[in-house]
Amino acid sequence: MKAIIEYKRFFAYSEKQKKCFNTIFKPGINLIHGKNTSGKSTLIQAIHYTFGINDEKHKLAEVLDKNVIFRLDFTLKKEDIENISILRDGEFIYIRRENIPILKFSGISANNAIEHIHLKEYISELFGFNLKLESSGEYKLASLEAMFLPYYVAQDYGWVLALKSFRGLDYFKNFKFDYYDYYLGITNEYDRLKKQKIELEKKNLESEIRFLSEREKGKDELQLSKLKDEAYVVKATDYIIKFKENKDELIKLEKDFIEKSNKLTFWEERLKILRKVKNALNNQIPLDSVCPTCNQKLPNSFENIYEHFQDLNDTEKQIEEINSANGLIKDLKSKINALVSDINSQKELVSKDYSLLLEYKIEHLTFNTWLDNKSNVRLSENIISQIGEATVKLSTTIEKLKEFKTEDDLKKERNAKDYVFKSYFEKNLNELKVKAFDEPKYGLLYQMSLFPKQGVELLQTLLAYYFAFNKIIKETSYIHRLPFMLDAIFKEDIEDDNRIIILDFIYKNKPSDNQLIISIADSKNNLKTASDYNRENLNNEANLILINKDNTRSFLSEFKLEYSEYLEETLSIME
Repeated sequence: MKAIIEYKRFFAYSEKQKKCFNTIFKPGINLIHGKNTSGKSTLIQAIHYTFGINDEKHKLAEVLDKNVIFRLDFTLKKEDIENISILRDGEFIYIRRENIPILKFSGISANNAIEHIHLKEYISELFGFNLKLESSGEYKLASLEAMFLPYYVAQDYGWVLALKSFRGLDYFKNFKFDYYDYYLGITNEYDRLKKQKIELEKKNLESEIRFLSEREKGKDELQLSKLKDEAYVVKATDYIIKFKENKDELIKLEKDFIEKSNKLTFWEERLKILRKVKNALNNQIPLDSVCPTCNQKLPNSFENIYEHFQDLNDTEKQIEEINSANGLIKDLKSKINALVSDINSQKELVSKDYSLLLEYKIEHLTFNTWLDNKSNVRLSENIISQIGEATVKLSTTIEKLKEFKTEDDLKKERNAKDYVFKSYFEKNLNELKVKAFDEPKYGLLYQMSLFPKQGVELLQTLLAYYFAFNKIIKETSYIHRLPFMLDAIFKEDIEDDNRIIILDFIYKNKPSDNQLIISIADSKNNLKTASDYNRENLNNEANLILINKDNTRSFLSEFKLEYSEYLEETLSIME
């Protein structure tokens, strides 16, 4: 359900100067009047500042130097009506709601401050505002300024350009489109960044498929390779079978060669060691020999002599067994030599088969070129495989995009809303007696730019725009409704006839569901006063708010005792 906000009371107090400002807002029309530079714009800017809109801070420099506390009481209507107070004291904002502890936000003077972001999120949720704007490649919750923009016409740029009453909004990418889409109900609460990523993925996949398809089709050798490959596979298969048989035989011979070589080495090394042992035993007879290492006389007991001759006999016996083993070593050498010959012959056979394969040709295709050809075939298969994978991914991506509106859908919806707005806009221009535009683009929201008008005609054209936009967004179910604030509706040097036209138009087209707050310069020197306009053009329905009738450039006036209790309550909220 949409949130409707209605202002009840605004209060400002300077402890430093013991001055204050107090006013009551009523439903319907509220007409702020006073001398030039008396503080009419200051009141409107101070209300925005109280909500945490720092864009108005530079305009309030003179007031803020007086250390002013601001308080705004308002009602919030959704399913029920809730009374809320919001206070701002420099870096601090306090929010009092019914049956909820007072909330405090500290350090909110910069829009990128953490506390200000929390404040923005809180007020946005409170008012049901969720416009997302793109900044630095990601969509973030829009600023408070974007929340108040449809309902505010600033005295300076508001009557020159639409969407310019607050500064800095142009820094958001595609601001105009996202702003209009949201307020017109064309796009609401979907992840546009996610859609952008999916669209980019779709574009990349389509490019990849196109590139691979052109490469697969465009290279004749890939197609030729497929044909030649099949013809050569038969020959290659025959070669591989024969090669395997010869290679198996070669492996068998090499294995036998290794076994016999190891055996020969074993027997040769054993015979060598036995001979060394026998020689050592002959030189170390216990009866009359000494140790060759330490020169000590060897033991000559009966046991030692017996053990010595026993070892000698064993050694000689093993040597005889090796020598008498029917020429064991000689036989091994002979077999090894035969194996070397067989191995060489088998290698020549394998090499010969390979040479024959290299010389074999099919349509000028040799084995080496066939290998290259085989690479092309594999490349072609890889390309086809990649095309298949990319096509599957593309199909999934297209399905994901069906969750979002297409560009054609958006264009149709925008065009439909554009022409509804155009009908309201042209009707307003007619009532304000402004000549309609010859070029259609000046009546279409998504196309319009600076209006080719000036002076009173420009002011009336923008007035027609703001009322048409306020009317069309009222039809959007989720859009919050704030008081519609028009600062300095007689900004230009306007003659009385046009003032009457403007006031009659405003009264006739005043919104029925939200307050209208307008300001005009009023002076004793004027032919008509605010009271006259209220009586003659506004059917005495306006709540007149006079700003400092005696002084200029003095938004605040002397503090009155009648506000003491209200001030005390205000200060207690901040404790």
